Amino acid sequence: MPVFTPSFEQNSAAAEAENPRAFCIGPRIATWGGWIICMVLALGPASAQEAATAPEAAEMDSASSAAETPVDAAGPETTPETADTDQSAPSEAPNAHNHDSHDHGSHTHESQSQDEGTAPSELVRDDPRKIQEALEALPDDVRADAEVALERYRESETTLAAATLALRSDQLRYRNGIDQSPDAADRFRLQRHRTWELLKEQFTNALDLIRYVPSIEAARYLVTMVQYHLKHDIYDAETYEAAARLLDLGQNYEFLFLAAGRSAVVAGQFEAAKNIYEVLDNEGLEDVDLRLKHQLDILEEQYEEEQAAIESTDADTLPQVRFETTQGDVLIELFPDAAPSAVAHFRKLIEDGFYEGLDFSMVSQNLLAMTGDSSGDGRGNSGQFLVDEHGRDESRHGLRGSVVMAKLPIGEGKFIENSGSSQIAILFLPIPAISDSQSVIGRVIQGMDVVSKLRRIDPTKKKEKNQIQLPPDAVLRTEIVRSGPELPEPGYVDLEAEIEKAVQAGLLKPKGAAGSPAQ
Repeated sequence: MPVFTPSFEQNSAAAEAENPRAFCIGPRIATWGGWIICMVLALGPASAQEAATAPEAAEMDSASSAAETPVDAAGPETTPETADTDQSAPSEAPNAHNHDSHDHGSHTHESQSQDEGTAPSELVRDDPRKIQEALEALPDDVRADAEVALERYRESETTLAAATLALRSDQLRYRNGIDQSPDAADRFRLQRHRTWELLKEQFTNALDLIRYVPSIEAARYLVTMVQYHLKHDIYDAETYEAAARLLDLGQNYEFLFLAAGRSAVVAGQFEAAKNIYEVLDNEGLEDVDLRLKHQLDILEEQYEEEQAAIESTDADTLPQVRFETTQGDVLIELFPDAAPSAVAHFRKLIEDGFYEGLDFSMVSQNLLAMTGDSSGDGRGNSGQFLVDEHGRDESRHGLRGSVVMAKLPIGEGKFIENSGSSQIAILFLPIPAISDSQSVIGRVIQGMDVVSKLRRIDPTKKKEKNQIQLPPDAVLRTEIVRSGPELPEPGYVDLEAEIEKAVQAGLLKPKGAAGSPAQ
């Protein structure tokens, strides 16, 4: 496997003078970079369906009524009839090859002028001769790995195409009334999950292949999936490397810069994040990127502290719980040292099946997903309220995947003290200030792609007349995978007394007063 050498360090002064945008990931990539740039930029980003399965999909009758991406119906409904064709999502990836010190500051930002539409319907495939020439140009000790990467990519491409075809067939049969049995709905959900896993595998394989040879198909697939990752809050090391490599190849789509920046923060590549955000002026940044840009120093500090805490903890001793959701399984590792009372309480709620059947009542883009609201109006709770633990020396920070015991808000970023009960939030991106007011009780260690696929729900948004509103995703089942150490009994408080304290402090208006929240 070749080492990923950062780009611009290898550019000669002469080459830079001749073409300031002559990016160079490595010597052999430089030889074919211009060719693949022209081909992929001319094509534009494709839908994942086109990139992986267009030839096979064309054989289907009524294919236009089926899903637009291979993962297609990743919506929360139990039947394919109401599946949301725009809900999909890729991966929680393993560590990518080293991309440290990646100097994106030399990029010129022309992304806004680029076409961000879908690719032409007629796919351009890899030229076997060029692929073979690229393989033969590799050193002997690398060529064998490259050939394996190419074979693996082709095999997963074929498997993905077949799985996508089966998924679309199941959905069409259900929608057209051919088979609408419960078994058909179950079969569809299982096939949807399998297809999604294959999409993630193909993303990894495409990234591996592009490290060796100039595959137009692999590059195009990566462009498509990185765009999808950005849309669905999937930020990880693989997304960072894929976006950065594509930028190095000269693809100036704005979404590549944004995906690379956010994923760099999540993956701990803070120098790269700084360089990326320096390239983009503030007008080209979304609110979330402005926040990340201005908080990079504290984010880096918290990331390093969190990594140190992870490394100093024996993970085999930590409690684990699994949430089976309408999108798939989520495995959560709990932090009993950081919040022993909250973890003991949360574990008890899992044992009692409290979360089963509850919706993800709020899923906010670039922010978080919440569940545990038993009333459905934002005030649901377990009837017991926890003593705050966020000030402990062992408290953890709020990074991507962190699980937070949410408290009752009173506006302006303030919360009622000791009001954590049952609602939990899973963070899509780091929030530095959250550990100052709420307890981080664990982190997602498997299934952040599942969390990212949850249907976006804004409970404050008013429903328009005649608007079709699909139901939110939900928790189906929960289980304790590992109990972990014995914990003390949770510490509870009298919430009415805490509310009265907030009123006395002027943080909350008395019940019944104008503008006061309903109690």
